[in-house]
Amino acid sequence: MIDRLVKRFREEGIRGLETALRSRIARKRNVHPIQDALKVLSKGNRVCLIQIGAFIGDTENDPLHRFLTDCADTGIALKAVLVEPVREFYEKLKWNYRGVPGIHFENVAIAETSGPQKFYRLGVDPVAHGFPAWLSQLGSLKDERMTTMWDNCERSEDCKAFYLQHRVVDTIDCITSRELFERNGISEIDLLQIDAEGYDFEILRTIDFQTIRPRFINYERMLLQEAEPECRGLMRRAGYRLIDFQQDTFCIKQRKIG
Repeated sequence: MIDRLVKRFREEGIRGLETALRSRIARKRNVHPIQDALKVLSKGNRVCLIQIGAFIGDTENDPLHRFLTDCADTGIALKAVLVEPVREFYEKLKWNYRGVPGIHFENVAIAETSGPQKFYRLGVDPVAHGFPAWLSQLGSLKDERMTTMWDNCERSEDCKAFYLQHRVVDTIDCITSRELFERNGISEIDLLQIDAEGYDFEILRTIDFQTIRPRFINYERMLLQEAEPECRGLMRRAGYRLIDFQQDTFCIKQRKIG
């Protein structure tokens, strides 16, 4: 299957790959399109990835961890920038990728402007209190992440109450997407993965797609709420075809923009 996808890309370019991915998803909807894209990227010699909201890396729902740790064995020249604003998780992230070449880490958040901002997160280990581990992944620059956003997307009042009882507010450093690219020497991106707990659109609209246009982008659309149609419009104007899968939207670069 992967060989066919690679052949399709070589023969027909991004449009052919996008069509092939759509067909595959229609037949096998339990596979996220990012996994098919990673398999295609694994056939190349060089890969540049950026993950915004990397958390600790080695979790069941991290879409990139397996690929990144396998790159050293496959001979791919990897450049990956993993962004995690919470210092505690940032240190665990670096530990979980220890010894993996080509990975760079940024202990910041990506925002519209540089400088300190408030960051809202859970301040205790949820597992120690009998709650699911993924609650630790819900930190956000948006204070409404665990209030109105939670109410629109989730059902557990117990989880919400526990989170709000133990929520802390950190002051973290923020940089813009342009600064992230420039200080890591990035001019081309194969895959941009964003999971910013409701802040995805704010990040996407700071990107100058005339200057740098990632080949693939995956973002979480579930929390965008009323801004979701505007986000879709932004990505389409930037020349992407969109594939919705569960709570995400996967974007494939299709054409040049004027």
